[in-house]
Amino acid sequence: MEDFKLHNDEKKLLKIFQEAYDNKNITKLSVEGLAKNELMGSETKVMRTALWLSAEDKKLVNIIENKSKIAKLTEEGKKVVEKGLPERQVANYMIENDLKNIPIKELGNILDKSEVNPALGNLKKKKIAKIEKGNIIIENLQYEDKEENTLNKIKINEENKNSDLNNYNDEEKKLINNLQKRGFIAIEEEVDRAIELTEKGIEFIKNNIIEIKEEISQLTREHIVSGKWKDCHIRPYDAKIPSEEVYPAKLHPMTRIINDVKEVLIGMGFKEVKNPIVETEFWNFDVLFEPQDHPARDMQDTFFLRYPNKGEIPEMVKDIKSIHEKGMVGDKKISKGWRYEFDEEISKKTVLRTHTTVSSIKYLASLTDEEKEKPHKIFSIDRVFRNEAIDYSHLPEFYQCEGIILAEGVHFDNLIGLLKEFLNRLGFEQVRIRPAYFPFTEPSLEAEVFVEGRGWLELLGAGVFRPEVVEPLGINKPVLAWGIGLSRLAMLRWGLTDIRELHKNELNWLKKA
Repeated sequence: MEDFKLHNDEKKLLKIFQEAYDNKNITKLSVEGLAKNELMGSETKVMRTALWLSAEDKKLVNIIENKSKIAKLTEEGKKVVEKGLPERQVANYMIENDLKNIPIKELGNILDKSEVNPALGNLKKKKIAKIEKGNIIIENLQYEDKEENTLNKIKINEENKNSDLNNYNDEEKKLINNLQKRGFIAIEEEVDRAIELTEKGIEFIKNNIIEIKEEISQLTREHIVSGKWKDCHIRPYDAKIPSEEVYPAKLHPMTRIINDVKEVLIGMGFKEVKNPIVETEFWNFDVLFEPQDHPARDMQDTFFLRYPNKGEIPEMVKDIKSIHEKGMVGDKKISKGWRYEFDEEISKKTVLRTHTTVSSIKYLASLTDEEKEKPHKIFSIDRVFRNEAIDYSHLPEFYQCEGIILAEGVHFDNLIGLLKEFLNRLGFEQVRIRPAYFPFTEPSLEAEVFVEGRGWLELLGAGVFRPEVVEPLGINKPVLAWGIGLSRLAMLRWGLTDIRELHKNELNWLKKA
């Protein structure tokens, strides 16, 4: 045998190759297959041993890796393969009930609430149906759907272990991308590894008898007392060789994003404030100068509480009523107001807060006259709730971060500089600002960041609170405000295309994230 310092695991792996070469002239074996051999026993052991044998001083084997992307059905995908896509379920319902059209409002009786909007959108997008006077009209109820064909093909390929994305044509790949956004398909990366003998390795197994002797990894008292240590081969250690992967307990990716943002803001001199998730319409809407008949306040966007369905509102409701009705703060007229009759009973209704701006407003309202003379920098990170249909980019519950600065002489340029610094510290090197509109700030802006491969993406909104918002609170200084959705930030950091992946708690993804 050549002058190699081979330990037993290396000898065992070469022994397997020696037998394969002698029997069938095989020089390449999969890691999975080698792991099943009783001499090895695990893929970790195979890889560790192959790394030793591929080192510069030996070069007896090469490690070959082939990476592939695999399309797999999610749990939702398996369901729609069985019962059809939401749009197909509508067509099937019409067939079963001998209908030519169906009112849109009846979709809720056929589909889950989360499926209604996607079904309606895809019926129009795929030109399956016409929408006339609130009715869905499908002329061909036996239509062919390429997305369904693709889902069925993926199911068959999965069963045959042949779901590599390379097995699909360009049109199917586009359909797979759309189905992934709809949550029916997940794309996973798989790595196939094999070990191959080099020319040197082939010569080695041809010309050497490989003997496997007893090997010990540590000396015991018995070895020393008996003198057996003199005859034992002590296995050498290499601290640089990779060991089996261990996944210790760690924080959830969403929690880590929250902690990172907190650390940045505290480092920039902000302090955190907290408030309850249940608020009155007074604090959630009225104080922000949102009219009581604004569409965002109805059941389409807001969760209203059945119990308790009313809460207490402060005395300052009179000032808010005046600003809404006449644009007046005391004797001072600052705008036209909304010119409608303000209803205090509406203000008392309870809701799940729709934004964290309510924390900023309640903080400003709590300041004494003396405190209002001092500068303030505060932020809030918390859950907010909106009555959204669940899809790849929307959830009814998500995390939002809100921040404000109250100080004499601060202006719009200060806000731009602050946001650029904030986003730079979060790891976004390229930031640009665009004008925007928000109901309770003027002027307003949106900040966009450049993400390699995805281009410019809008990340946060900001502006200067309108006088109608701050003056009823007794504040006559400018207040800079901004907000950012942390779920979108998390999606960018981990390269996700579906917001639901953040909350599925899929163990393999959590281990790698």
